[in-house]
Amino acid sequence: MIRRTALATVGVEVSPHLFRTSGASAAATHGGENPYLASALLHHTHPSVTNAHYNRATSLSAAESLRKIVRQYEKK
Repeated sequence: MIRRTALATVGVEVSPHLFRTSGASAAATHGGENPYLASALLHHTHPSVTNAHYNRATSLSAAESLRKIVRQYEKK
């Protein structure tokens, strides 16, 4: 059902595992101030399971910040 719904909605087939992974990454990116949000969302009993998602989200946030800084200097 996840595959079909994702394909119909966004045009990309997404496996259930990738769907869960994206949920954890989204929780980390948009709710990073709550470090256990992804663990609670996915019902993980140990927070270390979701640490990779928080590390990825932190890297993505840092890259986005750097991109904004570079764009400011490109316009000058």
